[in-house]
Amino acid sequence: MNSKKIMQKSIGFYFNFLSFTHPKKLKKEGFQLFCNPFARKLKPHQLEFLENGLAHSLTVDNYKIQTYKWGNGSKKILLVHGWASHSFRWKAYIEHLTKNDFTVYALDAPAHGLSSGKFVHVVLYAKVLNAFLKANQDIQYIVSHSIGGFATTYYLDHYKEHSLEKVVIMGAPGEASDFFDFYKQTLGLTTKSVNLIIDEFEKQLGKVPSYFSSAKFAESITLPALIVHDKDDLATNFNYSIRLNKHWKNSELILTEGLGHDLKSKDLMKKVTHYIMN
Repeated sequence: MNSKKIMQKSIGFYFNFLSFTHPKKLKKEGFQLFCNPFARKLKPHQLEFLENGLAHSLTVDNYKIQTYKWGNGSKKILLVHGWASHSFRWKAYIEHLTKNDFTVYALDAPAHGLSSGKFVHVVLYAKVLNAFLKANQDIQYIVSHSIGGFATTYYLDHYKEHSLEKVVIMGAPGEASDFFDFYKQTLGLTTKSVNLIIDEFEKQLGKVPSYFSSAKFAESITLPALIVHDKDDLATNFNYSIRLNKHWKNSELILTEGLGHDLKSKDLMKKVTHYIMN
């Protein structure tokens, strides 16, 4: 058993022990683990690239949100990253879009990149998107990845005042309940431990996990969307995007192969850009 698995089983054992001895402590620590992306620090070459953008900070619920802007094109776009990532993941898109008459914006979610905090969840991420889009009302497009796509879908269902014209959702998860299944399996949590953490989730977010379903959110959305997923994605199942496409009335679906969860390829980037521009 490698050190990572030993650590996971140790956390699981600790949480299962707390479920009997200190259930309140388990609720707090379990929820925090659920919302902790364990994001890595930026590397020097990543910082160097990001420093080329015009940096600005935005305060949302006492979080300092790091935002960036590149270019001065007539078309305005926001790039929304995924779990344990940051704005640098969009480097190729930023370079490509600024050459094609775009002003490109990106932001680091709470607990990611240069933004403050240790925790993030979909409701908070959507609140950050709303604050940024209110401050930049001329943004017409969003391209999002992974949990950023889930947060974008939640945002579009819950916040109706925006000037967006099209969105792209790439490699997004479909159900919050899946995360609990993942943690239960990975950490070896008992049903009792999981249920206590779910209790805290409901207390903090005001909804049961099953409420957080991208397909349900999509039913109210009329905005045109391009949904992209790779069949070899090991982090999020591509069937979620097939289902999302069925529930999102005005959407197109691209299924790729061999790109995995990152979905990084020049060909796909050109398809995404073509969709936005036409």
